[in-house]
Amino acid sequence: MSKQARNSMAAVMTVLVTIVMWMTAIIGIVFLASVGAAIIAFHNGGSIDALNISVTDGTDSLPALVAGLIGGLVVIPAIIYVCIQLRRILATLAEGDPFVPENAARLTRVAATIAVTQLLRIAVALVIGLNFDQTKIDFNLDLIAWASVAALFILSQVFREGTRLRDEEKMTI
Repeated sequence: MSKQARNSMAAVMTVLVTIVMWMTAIIGIVFLASVGAAIIAFHNGGSIDALNISVTDGTDSLPALVAGLIGGLVVIPAIIYVCIQLRRILATLAEGDPFVPENAARLTRVAATIAVTQLLRIAVALVIGLNFDQTKIDFNLDLIAWASVAALFILSQVFREGTRLRDEEKMTI
């Protein structure tokens, strides 16, 4: 694949990642505002009327609203952070040199972000289930997310080794 083709692919991927990042931010703000309003409505007897806007709580479950709010507060920033790291990796690809030490660290941070997000998801489910006297706690292990974490940690090591080998080759006469 030619350098120009790699750069054009990096440019396309950068645009896609940027769109995902901004869509996540916009949808996240709307989601968090909606869930926050629903929680307030729940505490106000089921509705809010302000500035010609009426919000009616459509759920009977405060734990579900709290879980949604906390989940959104965890997942939305995580997605945005991962997109920022991916854009930085794509920038090095567009420049024609993706095997830089920073990319290994970026892949490690992406893997750690996904792992922490998954752990927080489990913790939130447990805490909400225990604090709201729920008899059933929904617990499921997202194997695809954990496989992605493992793959990203492996790829970060590949990038570290690729960078080391390239630097070693530069030193060879």
